[in-house]
Amino acid sequence: MIELQASEYSRIEHLLPHREGEFIFVFVHGVIDLNQPGRIFVNKLDQPTAGLVTSRGGKYYLFGQEDDEQFNRSLLDFLANPANHANFYDLYFSSSQWLALLKEPLKDNTVELSRTHYKMDSNAKAPADIQEDSGEFILTRIDEQLFGRYILEMDDSYRLLWTSAETYLDRAFGYCYLNESGFVSACNTFYVGGGYIEPDIITHKDYRNQGLAFRLCQEFIALGRQRQLTTYWDCDTGNTGSNHLAAKLGLEKVGEVPILWWHESKEVIAKYLATYNYST
Repeated sequence: MIELQASEYSRIEHLLPHREGEFIFVFVHGVIDLNQPGRIFVNKLDQPTAGLVTSRGGKYYLFGQEDDEQFNRSLLDFLANPANHANFYDLYFSSSQWLALLKEPLKDNTVELSRTHYKMDSNAKAPADIQEDSGEFILTRIDEQLFGRYILEMDDSYRLLWTSAETYLDRAFGYCYLNESGFVSACNTFYVGGGYIEPDIITHKDYRNQGLAFRLCQEFIALGRQRQLTTYWDCDTGNTGSNHLAAKLGLEKVGEVPILWWHESKEVIAKYLATYNYST
C-alpha cells in the first residue's frame, strides 16, 4: 500500500460515494478535509483504483476495485498487525465484495456487525419544538475545560479523534448536562467533514429515559444547521435506544451496512455481542 500525503488526498475523491441516497462515511471526509487525524493508503499513486482511509479514532473505510492482489495482500498484513491500530477498529466497505474477500482471512480476529445509518434531510422541519430545561440540570455548551474533563471522565478516545481542545472548538461542538458528580448526559461531535456532522451520545445509566439525550440532540442539530452541516447518524443495528432516538429526532433511515470489528479484548467483544443480541 502507498500512503498519500495530505496534499494528495483529492486523488481518491472520484472513488467515494456522491449520489443522493448513498451511505456517507463522515469520518472519511473528516480525514480528507484535515479536520481530524488519519491516514490514506492507495494501490497506486497515479489514478488509484483502490484504497483504505483510516481515522485515528478507529473507523476505517475500504473502497474501490477488489482485484489488485498485491494491494490486497498488503492490506491484510496491515489489518492483522495490532501495532497499526488503536485498541480497536471498525472496518467499513464500499462493496459487499470487499466483505466477502476479507471475512474469511480475518475470521480469527474480527466479528461481523451491522450498522444502521440515518440522515437529517436538509429540507426537513426541526425534530420538535426546542424544549425548555426543567431546572434540575443546566444545558451547557462544551468548552475547553469541559472538553478536557470529557476525555478524562467519559471517553478517552477523544484524545485520538482531536489533536487538541483548540482544534475541537474550532471545528466541532457539543452539549452536556452536568451535576455535582460530573457529566449526566452529553451529545458531542464524533466526526465532521464533507458538510456532515456525526453526533456521539452518552447518558449515565442512572439518568436514562428522561429525555436528556433528546434535548441535547435538538440543540446539536440546530447548531449544525446554523453552520450548514447535515446531521448523519451511525449506530449498531441492535442498539434499540439509539435507533429509537434517531427516529424520534426526525432523521431518515438510509439503511444498514455490515462491518468487520476488531478489538484487542475478547472480553469486550463478547460483552458487546451479548448486549446487542448477536448470535455467537
